[in-house]
Amino acid sequence: MRKKTKGVHISNYDIVRVLGKGSFGVVRLVREKSEPSISSGHSTGSSSDKTSYVDNTIENGSSGSQKQVFAMKVIRKSDMLRNSQEGHLRAERDFLVASENSKWVVPLIASFQDNNNLYLVMEYMVGGDFLGLLLREDILDEGVARWYIAEMILCIEEAHKMNWIHRDVKPDNFLITSSGHLKISDFGLAFDGHWTHNQAYYNEQRYTLLRDLDVDVQGDAQDFQEEKERREHRKAIDLINGRPGRERFEAKQDSANGPIIDWLNRTQKRQFAKSVVGTSQYMAPEWSIGIILYECLYGCTPFFCENRQATKTRILEHKRWLRFPLEQRYARPNIDRVPLMPVSRHAIDLMMHLLDERPDRLSAKRYRENDWLLRDRGLGQRRVRNLNCSAHIVFPNDAEDIKHHAFFRTIQWQNLHLTRPPFVPRVHGSQPITKYFDDEADIMSASDHLDSSSYDHVPEDGGVVLSEREVGEVDGGSNVLPPESPTKASKKVPKRKEKKRPRDKLLRDPQVGRTVLELRKRGAFVGYTYRRPRFTLPELEEK
Repeated sequence: MRKKTKGVHISNYDIVRVLGKGSFGVVRLVREKSEPSISSGHSTGSSSDKTSYVDNTIENGSSGSQKQVFAMKVIRKSDMLRNSQEGHLRAERDFLVASENSKWVVPLIASFQDNNNLYLVMEYMVGGDFLGLLLREDILDEGVARWYIAEMILCIEEAHKMNWIHRDVKPDNFLITSSGHLKISDFGLAFDGHWTHNQAYYNEQRYTLLRDLDVDVQGDAQDFQEEKERREHRKAIDLINGRPGRERFEAKQDSANGPIIDWLNRTQKRQFAKSVVGTSQYMAPEWSIGIILYECLYGCTPFFCENRQATKTRILEHKRWLRFPLEQRYARPNIDRVPLMPVSRHAIDLMMHLLDERPDRLSAKRYRENDWLLRDRGLGQRRVRNLNCSAHIVFPNDAEDIKHHAFFRTIQWQNLHLTRPPFVPRVHGSQPITKYFDDEADIMSASDHLDSSSYDHVPEDGGVVLSEREVGEVDGGSNVLPPESPTKASKKVPKRKEKKRPRDKLLRDPQVGRTVLELRKRGAFVGYTYRRPRFTLPELEEK
């Protein structure tokens, strides 16, 4: 097992094609060169998805033998290091390893690196992402939206059980398995409070060392000019206050802060996640599930605006901009134009309670107690209202209040993963296995659309619920964007981004920047390599 882990490398895989691109790099469809037998396949950790190993196969040339395919995320080290993403990348890998047996997280098969890239080999989700489904359907029937939102809630809650927060919940990051169920992916912004996942740790460590060694790095021309202005400003203030020569003394004092872990504990950066991260349309003050549910039912996000800053402004003024349109809703308006029932009062009530200010937002009681504790700490008060309240980032089983909302009254949460999804991916013999990753409307058939025949209307409030045969647990949320939305356009035609200025002064310096980058590429991700065992413990015992 140790030998196999050490030997994992990009040369072990054949690249089939590119599935998608992002700021991090690319996601490729790959197949393993060594032909595994089905009996010795990687465990997926979910009994409901055991067929995915068999289904996700492609023909191996003229021999006709079958090989499993995977989705390989290729991350450019240089770009991530320039953007100071060491902590985020380490967090993503660590979370995926820790979630090995989860049925709600896309399984990690292997992780490894070479000098230029990091690689995450994931189980291939043949149904594509939930955004692709929304692009095809545009607006969902409320019963269908309820089912998907429920699965999303369970996906997010699964991360919270492990004391992680995702911080980038959106439709793109929910993938559809071969059985039609959802799994959550892309933990590049995830956070669990551990110091190795906190970028401040790496920054403080480097600059404390530079100060201790009395090494001066100037950075680029902009850094030089800013430092010059800063020193002139400090001198002027020191002269006014009668304290000349104070700057170097303060620098020495700062370098004697003690061990880096003590510094992190003092500043509480190990306990709280205060970074501004995520996608602007889904950064509203609530669980992103509220935004996704709105988008499923109305075809757009509630605070969307062409200008990104204007979107953020609308989010801050959400009480003013949150509206629930009364126009007739249609599924697949450009094809079949299927009329849908009005959005029910229960759905609107849920969205209003999710898209609300923190004190009134629908959430677990423990979070409100947590807020009181943090407030008291900020005021310097030591009293604790609840001895069990310890200022956690997240709590396990924290979606109970949301699950009990009337909108989910037909959902049997414990059995949701056993119910038949509204949409099950179908790839026929003449169609590529990457069918749902392309904009291929010419090969889409009626069978690829949602099956809502078993969803009955409820006369009471205009909503729809699952029939008794289809009743199951509901979790999560989905994001739908209108056809003219720039988010849709950007998914089809990615914009070429200009090379960003490195965030780290060391990397900006023309004298040492290149050398520092190469050294970090070699040493920043030690211990990144992982390979999922090919046998579970029960399987080994049987053999």
